[in-house]
Amino acid sequence: MSSVHERTAIVRHLAEDPAFVGIGYATAGRLSTLLGDDLARALAEGDLAALTPILGAERSETLVAAWRDRQGEGDVVVWLAENGFEGRLARKVVGLWGAEAASRLRADPWLMMALADFEPVDAAARRLGLPLDADERRIAAVEAVLYRRLDEHHTWTERGEVERRAGRLLRCRPAEAAEAVSKAVAMRAAVPLGTGLQPAGAAMMEAFVADALAGLLAERRSEDLIAREVGAEEIDAWLDDASGTIGVDLGIEQRTAVRMALSSRFGLLTGGAGVGKTTVLKAIVDASEHFGRAVHQMALAGRAAVRMTEATGRKAWTIAAFLKSVEARQIVVGPEALLVVDESSMLDLPTLYRILRAMPASGRLLLVGDPAQLPPIGFGLTLHALERIPAIPKVELRTIRRQSTTSGIPVVAAAIRDGRLPGLEPFDRETGGVSILDCGPNEIASQLVDVVAELGGIGPVRILSALKAGASGTAAMNACFHRIVSLGGTAGPSRFVAGEPVVFLRNDYRRDLRNGSLGEVVSVETDGAVITLFDGSEHRLTGRDLDDLDHAYAITVHKAQGSAFRTVVIPIVASRLLDRSLIYTALTRGIDRVVFVGSRDVLRLSVEKSPNSAFRQTGLIEAIDEHLGGENQSSELV
Repeated sequence: MSSVHERTAIVRHLAEDPAFVGIGYATAGRLSTLLGDDLARALAEGDLAALTPILGAERSETLVAAWRDRQGEGDVVVWLAENGFEGRLARKVVGLWGAEAASRLRADPWLMMALADFEPVDAAARRLGLPLDADERRIAAVEAVLYRRLDEHHTWTERGEVERRAGRLLRCRPAEAAEAVSKAVAMRAAVPLGTGLQPAGAAMMEAFVADALAGLLAERRSEDLIAREVGAEEIDAWLDDASGTIGVDLGIEQRTAVRMALSSRFGLLTGGAGVGKTTVLKAIVDASEHFGRAVHQMALAGRAAVRMTEATGRKAWTIAAFLKSVEARQIVVGPEALLVVDESSMLDLPTLYRILRAMPASGRLLLVGDPAQLPPIGFGLTLHALERIPAIPKVELRTIRRQSTTSGIPVVAAAIRDGRLPGLEPFDRETGGVSILDCGPNEIASQLVDVVAELGGIGPVRILSALKAGASGTAAMNACFHRIVSLGGTAGPSRFVAGEPVVFLRNDYRRDLRNGSLGEVVSVETDGAVITLFDGSEHRLTGRDLDDLDHAYAITVHKAQGSAFRTVVIPIVASRLLDRSLIYTALTRGIDRVVFVGSRDVLRLSVEKSPNSAFRQTGLIEAIDEHLGGENQSSELV
């Protein structure tokens, strides 16, 4: 790594670390320009004579004192720069290995595998002259393979595949790659499960989830004096009176779902659009409270939590806010409390792991969702995998109760859910329901603008896309509609104007905003601050927070999960992301009308092929099978 890169890293460190008071980018840059490669030495040795002509005596003494206080972090910055790593990693490195982090990394650069890819770590080791046959190197290559698979959302990989990938990284013979895998297993850097291997963290999480769920599935008497076990006759009596009690008539499937939720400590309630999951959810909450059980409701997305609150008349939380409140002891989960998680298709493995850790052993958990929707963005599979385990109580609602006379969306969604594309009417602005504007790929972007205009403008319409890039991707369409909305306006201090739909792109637990929270701009102040409204709460965003705010005329389908819109327009562009589950998820975000824009043939082929989630490999099913002692009849790895 050149000295230029080293100086750049030091400049960034001095300018961005608040410990170096009064040293911004301008001053740090001047130090680098005048001292050159001598900058690191001057700071390390406290060479006031070199620093004073630039900073003055007092500021030089302050800087040297601060650098000495941060000596360990400064050494790490230099080491990272020397070896091609981002200097921004320094604080994490020091947090992991303390003040001696730089010396530890020089002795064992493989430690950086916790934060970086194999290739740059391997290059650093080569520069230090470490042997290519070092056990640390071999184990690091196996870990790198498993980490990359985790980035691809898999928590389990066939052992032979791990050996092949590790061999490519190490550039060694198959026998040496197999030996490397064996060493990684011996050191618990790779955990065997069946015929495959798992990274240690994912293996621990899946084992914990499997153990916790097996415990919930075991027979256990109530530990609560008030919320006792409820008999089948009592549940049926409550159901018979339900129409008068909660004002809804429950069908046979729905009654079965209520019985399951009240009699099982863990269960799944699944079903597609229009089958009455919301009605059943209200009944389950009412019945649970009737029999003395506290209910805690949550969903991953803020909008889903709001809709849950509206449906049941009880407060629902985002999962993040709920877990934070439990950790702060603001919420106490009692021994017989029921935790209900809606939109559970979005649950990744770490989130389910955290939920189960927050539950008492005698608690109850109900996952509500639709496995036909997109798999979670994070690694692992939960609802999609759990529905395939025979030992888990589950009810799937299939009878469409919201009939096609209102929108037609449930009927079309049911067909797509089963892998069939029904006949769709050509787009006509006077006709509701589900339709298609059949056009070529080069026409999609312009047709999207025309369709939105014919439907009354962007206000009541949301574009849901598989892609961010491309002429009809979210970036281009957001820029297009922002130009249209801003046409004729005067340039202001912000890239937003009042009334625009926006999306937040970072998890901000202080504000209870998540990556994907949807809202709108209320106003833009003269200093550039943007007042936004997310799920009924106003937020004033300034400075770097605005970097995490983007337009949301068009959003990805992943960002739309958990939300609903009156009218949805979906561009159909052939890509590896366009599959049945993505199309189905986008379709079911619509309430009144959905319009597909693109090739009917591309749409049909995407619906007919197996969804991408079918190829995500995890060890959860086999882990649960082991914990159930073989009671589960399926040991297939998803």
